[in-house]
Amino acid sequence: MDGTSPAPGAVRLLHDDDRDRYQALDGEEVVAVLYYEDEHPPAAAAAPGSARDPAPPILRDLRSTVVTPARSGRGLGSSLVRFALDDIRAQGLRVRATCWFVRGWIERHPEYADLLETP
Repeated sequence: MDGTSPAPGAVRLLHDDDRDRYQALDGEEVVAVLYYEDEHPPAAAAAPGSARDPAPPILRDLRSTVVTPARSGRGLGSSLVRFALDDIRAQGLRVRATCWFVRGWIERHPEYADLLETP
């Protein structure tokens, strides 16, 4: 998922699933990151020696939001959280908000509370 804002000086928001993070880019510079870890359902017992593809995730644990000091206080963290939650909703996942910033953001935006693993 990639969200680009046309406004001058705006950043590009994207999901870097290879690094388990959402990020905001200003050109090529990473200016904010939201780290996560996916949880998968327990695997059914497989026969010894058989290869199994991992089951798709069922829950995304949003762990830490970091914004560069030069960009702090400009709503970048909030934009990144909204972008991540919209992506999570589109994938049909649930959310665990380990990050205090994400937890507070969802409390202020109850339209996203249905995503929480325990609303």
